[in-house]
Amino acid sequence: MEPNTFYGGPLRGSIDCGCSSLGTLIIKRLQENGQNVAFIDQVTGNTKTFEQVLIDSMKVAGRLQKIYGVGKGSIVAISSENRVEYPIVTCAVIFLNATLVLLNPAYTPTELGHVLELTKPKVAFASAKSLKSLQSFRAHIGTVVTFEDHVADFLNNNESQDQLVPSPVILKHDVAVMVLSSGTTGLPKAVQLTHHNVMTVLAIIREDPRYTDLSVPIKSLGLLPFFHVYGFMLTLNTCCNGFPMVITMLNLVPALVVFLAKHPLVSQYDLSSLKMILCGAAPLSKDIADQVLKRLPHVQSVRTAYGMSESTLGALSNSFATTKPGSVGRAQKTAWIKVVDIDNVSINLGPNQVGEICIKGPLVMKGYYKNSEATKLAIDRTGWLHTGDTGYYDEDGFFFVVDRIKDLIKYKGFQVAPAEIEAVLLSHSAIADAAVVGIPDEASGEVPAAFVVLQPGQAVTAEQVGNFVAAKLSSAKHLRGGVFFVDEIPKTGSGKILRRELRQRIGSTKAKL
Repeated sequence: MEPNTFYGGPLRGSIDCGCSSLGTLIIKRLQENGQNVAFIDQVTGNTKTFEQVLIDSMKVAGRLQKIYGVGKGSIVAISSENRVEYPIVTCAVIFLNATLVLLNPAYTPTELGHVLELTKPKVAFASAKSLKSLQSFRAHIGTVVTFEDHVADFLNNNESQDQLVPSPVILKHDVAVMVLSSGTTGLPKAVQLTHHNVMTVLAIIREDPRYTDLSVPIKSLGLLPFFHVYGFMLTLNTCCNGFPMVITMLNLVPALVVFLAKHPLVSQYDLSSLKMILCGAAPLSKDIADQVLKRLPHVQSVRTAYGMSESTLGALSNSFATTKPGSVGRAQKTAWIKVVDIDNVSINLGPNQVGEICIKGPLVMKGYYKNSEATKLAIDRTGWLHTGDTGYYDEDGFFFVVDRIKDLIKYKGFQVAPAEIEAVLLSHSAIADAAVVGIPDEASGEVPAAFVVLQPGQAVTAEQVGNFVAAKLSSAKHLRGGVFFVDEIPKTGSGKILRRELRQRIGSTKAKL
């Protein structure tokens, strides 16, 4: 293999467990876990055992096949907030070897229209909240099925579907699910994840010491949106690896970790059952992690990982036993990782040199649906996925993420990472949230500007914020573009900052330093 390349090592067990499809694997695991509780609806108190999930999924699959003709090659969409029925529909679609498309119910009409025109689902499942949005694009959808009415009817029927057996697939070729890229710099792209991609993630989690080496049984909170690859994989993790979805471990994005660290509301609740926090989807500073550990002493660790939709989830991860402050960990099992020069991708960089993180192995997506050009830009001829994220590794092989290449601010030839300035801003006791963007400057190219959300009851001036940053960071990272006070930082459902939207606000904002 190439120099300065890291391999996470092989799995101890089989990825496919002898199963000829993802659906076959899910059925096998649901049967094995039987009467144990799989999902708990904290609002209604309703519970679903693994056996009930299997029975209900079979009912939905039978109806989809019989009434709507769903089968291999069909595309089925889901647009809904998190609910117990979501993983049931997910399993049903996978049993039929159809391809699932996960829609963000908060999509704008432009985003939703683009995705539906691209994928043209045969059936779209919708909650009452998202139904109106879907109805505007009925020309791109075969049939709309509602959770509140149709799915309830599916589950109440007494037809037996126990004999439904998923047919074999080509594991590394056939697509099980399409998740949509976040669209922070343009319209979403449909990331194709094969049966093998998903099964690899489930196998990695099954052997992850963060799950297997704890003295108490793991339960996780179904808080992350199920339409995001992170939340989606956690629902399948429940179904296949037997970890019920309630609470004692939180899988979060950085925005929610910041909430735990800083919001006054947290102090009003007993969170002593919370033992571990896993964080992904965007960079998390060491300072925020330390604040959470100090505020919630029962939490044993805040563990970070790194991945993206295109890598099916985490390609870099901190195991339960080994970690470094601020690091996203070492190469995940089955994954190859390297850092290449931003201007010359043929050069692999050594320790402590910042470049683009690249990933290779069975976690890498098949490609973008109906977008071969974007696929070629993302995955090179030798199979390396170019993430678009900058980072570096140290002498021990621990990786550190810096920022998105497209988000780097070019100040007089210096590359300034917004995430570094944001970490400093969030260390200020009066600041609840913050985001940094680059704005054009005739003399310097670009200069950093900060958007700041203050803690309730706190007062601080733009000049004080600017001086706080200047005291901690070098000149290129000073907030020459200004400080703007806002009520909220706009973010995607997975916690990524919508910097494009913030740049558009600058022209009309007057609270400038």
